[in-house]
Amino acid sequence: MNILLLRTDEKLTWAEISGYTGCLDSARRKSIDKKKNDGDKINSLLSRLLVISEIKRRTGFSDRKIKFTFGPFGKPYLKNSNLQFSLSHTKGAIVAAFEEGEEIGVDVERRDRRVSDTMYKRVLSEEERFRATSDSDFIRFWVQKEAFLKRLGVGISRDLRGVNVPDLPDTTAIDCGDLLVGISGKGALEASVTEITLEELLNRYTKLL
Repeated sequence: MNILLLRTDEKLTWAEISGYTGCLDSARRKSIDKKKNDGDKINSLLSRLLVISEIKRRTGFSDRKIKFTFGPFGKPYLKNSNLQFSLSHTKGAIVAAFEEGEEIGVDVERRDRRVSDTMYKRVLSEEERFRATSDSDFIRFWVQKEAFLKRLGVGISRDLRGVNVPDLPDTTAIDCGDLLVGISGKGALEASVTEITLEELLNRYTKLL
């Protein structure tokens, strides 16, 4: 399993990177344009640039050959390829995971995210609530649950309290400084996260502008 982490600068503006929408097809550009604020547009654009560039690199597909299909709960799959992928983003970070022929899921959250008592009650099982001694523990459980459910293709449509992290197969969380990355899938326990810079990502597309 390959996991890429892209950190985004809070000072980055939409005006600085909006020109890269020209590297995407019209449907993806329209999807980005529908976002309500610049922060969402930045995350959406960079997420698409990262996933598309990695799919092309790993499959050799041209832009025209990259087609997606969707599971019953909206999980995306690449047509005509065994390459599986999963995507997640939070404030200041985007994570994408890739694997050949194996269902995978990934989730990312900031370690310092505020957590309310209500969230504890809605997310954690009784065993997890007993084990969680800090908000960081909560986030660690949360990203693993999300990654596992993404792997199954059901997302948060399932009650998170019924997903007990200690019982989840091939699922873990990786510390990345101020971030926690949850991953689920064959090989997750041996996986590591590779960081890619914004400059590296954009350089993949500069020649197309």
